[in-house]
Amino acid sequence: MLRRNLSVLSLLPVALVCTASGAVPAAERVARLPAVIQIRSGARTSIPHSPAPTHVALSSYAPRLAPPEYSATRNVATDPASPGSAVMDATPLETLIEHALAHNPEVQAARYAARAAGARVPQAASLPDPQLTTMALLEAIQTAAGPQEIAMSLSQAFPFHGKRALRSQVAYHDAMAAYARATAVELGVVERVKRAYYDVAFLSRAIEATRLLEPRLQDVVAIVRAKHRTNQAGLESVYRAEIEVSSLQMQLVELQQAKIAAQARLAGILHLPGDTRIEAAMDATRPRVTETAETLTAVAESCQPELDAQRREVVRDRTSVSLARRDYWPDATVSFNWFGIGSSGLSPVATGEDAFSLGVGVNLPLYRSRLDAAVREAQCKTARSSRQLDAKLDQMRTEIYGLSAQVVQHQRVLEILRTQVLQRAEPTLELSIEAYRVGKLEFQQMIESYQSLLRFRIDYHRRVALREQTLASLERAVGTAITAAP
Repeated sequence: MLRRNLSVLSLLPVALVCTASGAVPAAERVARLPAVIQIRSGARTSIPHSPAPTHVALSSYAPRLAPPEYSATRNVATDPASPGSAVMDATPLETLIEHALAHNPEVQAARYAARAAGARVPQAASLPDPQLTTMALLEAIQTAAGPQEIAMSLSQAFPFHGKRALRSQVAYHDAMAAYARATAVELGVVERVKRAYYDVAFLSRAIEATRLLEPRLQDVVAIVRAKHRTNQAGLESVYRAEIEVSSLQMQLVELQQAKIAAQARLAGILHLPGDTRIEAAMDATRPRVTETAETLTAVAESCQPELDAQRREVVRDRTSVSLARRDYWPDATVSFNWFGIGSSGLSPVATGEDAFSLGVGVNLPLYRSRLDAAVREAQCKTARSSRQLDAKLDQMRTEIYGLSAQVVQHQRVLEILRTQVLQRAEPTLELSIEAYRVGKLEFQQMIESYQSLLRFRIDYHRRVALREQTLASLERAVGTAITAAP
């Protein structure tokens, strides 16, 4: 009889778990969650090496082709300035962004953290495990039906109505906040890639502009030496011209080493070896930003993932207040008990039939001070998250207005440099050289014309890079692209 009853009891845990899951099947409950949660909470396979991007706001940066795998052996050439390093052709910015989103360790860590938070949603909605208790009697208890030899109890706790739903909502909003913060990390990495990329591009253009003026400076040195031989210029002019050549060479060395440092910084963001040399291109004809700061602020209020995370946390904490108030109500525990009765009892009418019982119990929430403190704690957390949302909104507006002003500044200065300063500085140098050749201009005035042209050319490329870097920061602050990609 013991074996027969044990086979029946083996089905009870399955029946209790099916009853505890409620009227909605598990597959349907998962289907009600957003897709971003479904993929992670319902997955049965192992975690992939690179989770997919978590937010559609970055779709503007995604190229149509899959990103290539970079290595120190791809497109290798010998760099005389850095022996043994890998030199790469100019790489499109969009490709580097896609590579960073797929391989950057910070992005991957944020995505795994979001997946971990998403996995807590079904845990919060689940019932606690049923308890199976077995009790063997050291000394049998005699009953009219026979001696009681063994007892087993199977119990299941059922939280008060609504507690499981509220717990799952708290976990759900916490998970959605984690996904939003993962997107914020992605936006931050995109900004860092762009800033490092345009540093490399600026330094490449500065090196090019400096080298383009070197032949003109050599011509000046030749003119000064010729004048010195004919006693039309003193030896100090020759020395000053040669010093300018040396100064230009020192500037080239500084620019080249700064470029190597910027390339190493870019490679680090891309999770590549530090000696990977990535060449960058810079487009000076990018469309102007026409949206006002007010418009960008309105866009950011709906696109900025940090704000979305803060709003999710506010909703989470408000739900936690409702959950804390449900603790004033008791939880129920249902138990099914079986008593194994032997047939060889002292009573002549012993039948050996087993005994069964059904029990229901509740906890008694008597300690009101603890429950009241839990409600106050949840209310204070809600107030805190609300104030943090207000602070984040103020910070976002301030940052967008400041960055918008910087973008306008760079665009206007670039327009002046391109249409006025450079158009006059370039012919001024040629005229100064010719005037000095025929003795109509002093040496110092000619050198100042050369120095001004070099300074204006480098400043122009620096302004282009600063505009692109400021736009990168502005897009991160807004949460989406605001101009066409170069």
